[in-house]
Amino acid sequence: MSQVVKNWTDWLNNTRFSSFSEEQRAQTFGWLFSVRDRVLANAKLNSGNVVVDIGTGTGLLAFGAYDILHGSGLVIASDKFSDCTDECRQIAQAIGIKSGFETLVSPADKLDLPDCYADRIVMRSVLVHILDKEACIKEFFRVLKPGGILSFFEPIMSSNTKYSDLVRPEEITDYEKFKDIEYDITHDKSDPITNFDEIELKGMLEKTGFSDINIDEDIISSTYVVDGESVPQWFNSQPSPGSLSLKERFLKYVPENVFDRYLLELKKALHGREITVSTRSVYISAVK
Repeated sequence: MSQVVKNWTDWLNNTRFSSFSEEQRAQTFGWLFSVRDRVLANAKLNSGNVVVDIGTGTGLLAFGAYDILHGSGLVIASDKFSDCTDECRQIAQAIGIKSGFETLVSPADKLDLPDCYADRIVMRSVLVHILDKEACIKEFFRVLKPGGILSFFEPIMSSNTKYSDLVRPEEITDYEKFKDIEYDITHDKSDPITNFDEIELKGMLEKTGFSDINIDEDIISSTYVVDGESVPQWFNSQPSPGSLSLKERFLKYVPENVFDRYLLELKKALHGREITVSTRSVYISAVK
């Protein structure tokens, strides 16, 4: 198994919230369950449905769908990485699922499923990791039955609170330069994390042939007091396995000593300060 594959379950279970306080972690897990419930509600599951959870990870949506269907129909937990599907099988066995649940190792843009096979396709934060999003949407259309529903959630990273929003210009040397760098990083069209918004996703869905497209915006705000020692973790953590950290992205623009000065100034400016950060996401559903 490759290091990237191994790291996906490690990242999902251990790394993605490693810089969070216990309070932030508890809030985030509560939010994840609310995302699951909303994606599945938008999918309008019916008894007997064949449901495919794309990029299942540790199975948040897949097991939620299974609970709704009460074992009727079929839920397929699909992921490109076998460590994720292995974990889903272990969870299914541990909670006593014996039928109506399968796993599939398959990439989102080339699903190993027949045409017109699924009644519903659901996913959470999957396209944000895939550069060619249109290829995936075409594949979802192929696999869905006529009248089938695609329901998913994606964060719109380019709209999140910027560090430049949290400090005063006089607190950061070359403030405008770093503000421009941050804008470039969060609008990079060569990066799957930042190369899209909901308008572009809607255009891809329409072009592929989906109809009844519904988009709901969701903005989550969090207010807390910053511990300056946690600031470097914001820059050193990876948004996904194998991707560049925010520090590595900044280093494409400035030498390391310049970045280190920026980081020290940011730590000093934010330590003990109450800040409010907002993250913006969308829930999208569409019908084949």
